[in-house]
Amino acid sequence: MKIAIFSDNHLGYPRFEEDSYKQAEMIVNQAGEQADLLLCAGDIFDTKIPKLETLKRAVDIFNKPNIPIFAIFGNHERRAKDMVNPVHLLAASSSIRLLHGNSATFEKNGEKVQIFGMGSVPEEYAETALKKSLENFQKEDGTFSILMLHQSIKELMVGSDEEISLEFLERLPFDLIINGHIHETTTKLGGKFIIPGSTVITQLRKEETAPKGYYLYDTASKKAEFVPINSRKFFYEKLEFEDATEMQVREAIENKIKEINDPAAIISIKVEGKLKEGLTSSDLRFSEYSNVYIDNKLNSQDLSAKLERIRNIRAENLSIREIALAELSAKTSGKVSFDSSELFEKLLEGSDEAHEFLEKQYKKDSK
Repeated sequence: MKIAIFSDNHLGYPRFEEDSYKQAEMIVNQAGEQADLLLCAGDIFDTKIPKLETLKRAVDIFNKPNIPIFAIFGNHERRAKDMVNPVHLLAASSSIRLLHGNSATFEKNGEKVQIFGMGSVPEEYAETALKKSLENFQKEDGTFSILMLHQSIKELMVGSDEEISLEFLERLPFDLIINGHIHETTTKLGGKFIIPGSTVITQLRKEETAPKGYYLYDTASKKAEFVPINSRKFFYEKLEFEDATEMQVREAIENKIKEINDPAAIISIKVEGKLKEGLTSSDLRFSEYSNVYIDNKLNSQDLSAKLERIRNIRAENLSIREIALAELSAKTSGKVSFDSSELFEKLLEGSDEAHEFLEKQYKKDSK
């Protein structure tokens, strides 16, 4: 049996809304022609309360295949217990069958698969919730068993121990485990664990430059093949500067865009390093670039140092006056011959008084 696996369509995602519809439709249509069964591992919608237009387009997309579709909901769709989940609405109006804490069996040509699904739950409860849900799960004899989840995974995350682990999942009585939520396509546990990734760009990170698509899994060979779709290309670039002018930064960005030479592409450019003295990162505006997103990290080390100073000052429970004076002292340290507290007092009196004070200091230093 051939099973198509996809996830994280994020229909209605504001930044690339039309892409979200077109690319989900491409996957559902293309996979529907190649597979006997479609499985979607959550986040069909980008929000808990999608627009009516988004709901309508979702119904149109998921009603086209002539094969069964089983799905779970993701964290973007998760709502309070007594509130309607948008995937419930979609299931009521399309051929999707929603699973959450229960299983379903599909049979074709004498072969049976059994799918158990658990929609997204808070990470700290994921392992407990899954154990509890599986108390009612009974694997049928002669079936190929599949688990569908939408959770973070401990081994694939950094700095947290709350997530469910691959070690725990590997011990469960399933032939195949499918997980959504993580937007990077990957396989683990010798191909037994599959993350199909998202079908639309949402995070503008380097990991999303990989092609969008779906997995086609063969239950006989127990092997999965990734099938890319014709989605818009995404490029992630880094540019570093040292004592750069605004013009130098702009020229480098424009040269990089010309080098990529793809007007339809989505481009994310991270600019980092240092500007010439006197310039700040906020002096640069990049709104004129179409489909190009600038991650402005210029002078970020200076900003980090400044924020650290402010945090340290606040930790000492200083007043606003003391914080401002400390900032002025740090700014003028080694650059002026007078006590910065004197300038601070003149600034409090007014700009004219401060200007007069600085003129007197300049004349004094010139003698």
